[in-house]
Amino acid sequence: MSIPQANLDAIKEAQKKAVTAYKDQDYNTILKLHTEDCTMIPPGSAPVKGRAALKEIAEEFSKSGVVELKTSKEELHPMGECYILDTCETQLIDKDNKVMDTMNSAVIWHKDDDGVWRIMFEMDNSQTPQQLEGI
Repeated sequence: MSIPQANLDAIKEAQKKAVTAYKDQDYNTILKLHTEDCTMIPPGSAPVKGRAALKEIAEEFSKSGVVELKTSKEELHPMGECYILDTCETQLIDKDNKVMDTMNSAVIWHKDDDGVWRIMFEMDNSQTPQQLEGI
């Protein structure tokens, strides 16, 4: 099963908007790119649900010094007509253009009833090993 070009174009456009919005700290745009009941699993944290919780996570990332997101190694996998699995590597970049962390990301895009592709699920796993006490 292949992904129709129109869907690929819509998702690529949404991804560009997300990167720009994050860099501009435009949280309203970021939230509009997600479904109302979206789920996010940030690295080292419990899952959060909904746009309000997502806004808090985005603000925390910004407070930690992340000013830009860069993605690479992206692969898109169709999951029926209204869902696409997007896997990639995401780098968190600071104000000095240094990589703060690299994450493996899995995103499920959903085509909403209004025809807009939005993120309904996102899970990010840091490639930086955690230091566990006592080990």
